[in-house]
Amino acid sequence: MNRELSILVHLQKNVGKQFGKQINNSTDCDKLASLLSYNFNTNLSAQTLRRFFGLIKSTSKSSHFTLDLLAKFCGYQDFENFSKSYSNSELELFFGDVENNEKDYWKKSEQLCRQISESPEMLINTHHRLMAFPLARKYFMENHPMRDMIGTVYSQYFLAYLKFNKSNEAKIFAYGFLFKSAFLLQNTELMELYYKKVKETELTNEVHVIPAGLKSGVQLLYADFFGNEYLFRKYSAEMKKVRLQYLEASEKSVCSFEYTVLESLIFTNRTKEMKFLIENNTVQKKNDEGYIPLQRKQTHDEVWKILCAVAYQKIGDQKSTEWYFNLVNPENLEIGWKKYYSIMYYFVDLNRVEEVPKTNTIAKLKVLINKTYFSYYQDLLNNFLECTNNEKHREGHVEQQPLLVS
Repeated sequence: MNRELSILVHLQKNVGKQFGKQINNSTDCDKLASLLSYNFNTNLSAQTLRRFFGLIKSTSKSSHFTLDLLAKFCGYQDFENFSKSYSNSELELFFGDVENNEKDYWKKSEQLCRQISESPEMLINTHHRLMAFPLARKYFMENHPMRDMIGTVYSQYFLAYLKFNKSNEAKIFAYGFLFKSAFLLQNTELMELYYKKVKETELTNEVHVIPAGLKSGVQLLYADFFGNEYLFRKYSAEMKKVRLQYLEASEKSVCSFEYTVLESLIFTNRTKEMKFLIENNTVQKKNDEGYIPLQRKQTHDEVWKILCAVAYQKIGDQKSTEWYFNLVNPENLEIGWKKYYSIMYYFVDLNRVEEVPKTNTIAKLKVLINKTYFSYYQDLLNNFLECTNNEKHREGHVEQQPLLVS
């Protein structure tokens, strides 16, 4: 396929994603024509769209007006801008001279994550630079969303990502992360905002299993946080139905639908639902589509152990908690993931039934919370320390009572 035809096919697919389904018939073209007229206050006939999507035979090429309008519908300035973003040359310009393959871009992207995490200046400079490269921004954010930094200005990266990525999948992905950021920073107003954004975004055909699980998880966490029992039961029932629709996709994914929902539920005390997700987790049977390095698979496996340890501790199953906890090696977590999930791991350690001092674990948690700015965990740690101090005070008081009596 030559470059020109390849770009047109890519535009057709992108229009379909923005529309919510691929354009396959005349009715779709009629609806798209109405949508274009409404959004841009201009007329493009359904017949012209039928020719563009190959539903009727035509020897003439699409006009600049048609191509520009469809490119704008996909979030681009014009067709020329869309064509530039489609080319891998943009990734080359952003990441530097590479061998032009997914593996090399992945490594470059991972290296950038490391630089961002170590330098506040790099965090700001990269954000401004990414604004000029929509395709690079899409690649970077979708493959390396840095959970460790969602409590910082890094969260603005997700809003920039949405500027040129307006599909339902992109919206759930970005707004889902922004909701988690608001939750961990205890910003209820932003939680409301991003929950509504996630809620109103439909699970159309192009939405991958991971964003689908994120949508369910966000809705369940929201309902639990605000104490809406009716809403929680409603979302729980919906989640179980959606799960069945994504069973086959979960079998092909590096992490399942159940895994993604559990990532949100571990912030609640909904032990019944947690147990259901763990016991019904869909195991990967086939490789992911596209390039997923071994390190990412290793990270997901490590996260699953941590999530299970957290869940079983809340369930009160000490044996299962210890089993999963002892399997975890936090060093297997990737850059951008390590702090976020290590905090969960160390809180499990903090609450384990052991007659040993937790001084080292507390020190590690203080460092991690200080670096991530997650006030949610700061409150948890403060409550633990307060309860521990009160308990020690009571024990000391009891020991001294006989002396007072005598």
